[in-house]
Amino acid sequence: MAKIILAAAAVVVCLAAAAVAVYTGVFKTEEGALKIYGSVDMRTVSPAFEEGGRLASVALEEGGTVKKGEVIAQLDDTRYRIALDAARAAQTVAQKNLDLLLAGSRTEQIDAARARVAASEAALQLSRRTCEREKKLGTATSPLRIDQVCSQQKVDLAQRNAAQKELDLLLAGTRAEELEVARARLASARVQTADAERMLKNCTLTAPADAVVRERFLEAGSMVSAATPVFELALTDPLWVRAYIDEVNLGRIRTGQKVAVFTDSAPGKAFEGTVGFISTVAEFTPKTVQTEELRTSLVYEVRITVADPDGALRLGMPVTVSLGK
Repeated sequence: MAKIILAAAAVVVCLAAAAVAVYTGVFKTEEGALKIYGSVDMRTVSPAFEEGGRLASVALEEGGTVKKGEVIAQLDDTRYRIALDAARAAQTVAQKNLDLLLAGSRTEQIDAARARVAASEAALQLSRRTCEREKKLGTATSPLRIDQVCSQQKVDLAQRNAAQKELDLLLAGTRAEELEVARARLASARVQTADAERMLKNCTLTAPADAVVRERFLEAGSMVSAATPVFELALTDPLWVRAYIDEVNLGRIRTGQKVAVFTDSAPGKAFEGTVGFISTVAEFTPKTVQTEELRTSLVYEVRITVADPDGALRLGMPVTVSLGK
């Protein structure tokens, strides 16, 4: 009787150990091949515009696939194009102004300035003589007439001084400070143009990687603010499998190791995989468990890149990973 009880207890212990091994994702086949269990990892990204505006078009439906770089949504870019045109015009003006300063004064400009000085000097001399003549006439001329003539002398003097100053500036040439200011204005205009080009470019939203559309949040015609997600995309390249291995078998796996990945939907087909990451930190079994014993099981996360040229694997699909003997 005691032998029967001991044998039954041994069977129960073996079955419990096997159950723990299966639940924690580790199981040995009859041939000695080690298997771990997991699922195709779902890595998501939510593309959003960097600028705000009205959503002009949305190119994808939920469940659709997209390649990296393909256009997935477009903002109405009218005001951004206008801003770019204005920035380019301001840059052109700044460039022309600098070019004029660098070219310096032309001979024709200097000759014209000299002519204006001569003309204003002649006008000044005339008004000066007229003023003196009217003053000499004394009572023969009204005080109002004298004031008018002498006031004109002051106007002619101011015009002669202004013409002379203009000529002096042309003869002196462009000052270094003026060139620095012109160069700074041109540099600022170039920055404004580059920023306007960036904003216009950001009106087009492209896929950051090969992906499947899990959810579409907005429709064409919606007003969108910056950083508002338009889609949720599930990345498919590279495709990862996330599995877990216990500490006892940790020495049987290494980074770069080739493995075979199997699915329930295609049990006879093996997908080639490569171990890309093995966690250095143990964690409790990341599944919903039913017993306190299994909740205390410690495992290590393993990530495996999988070649899936036919697109047979689906995100979240459970898989079995064979590590070999």
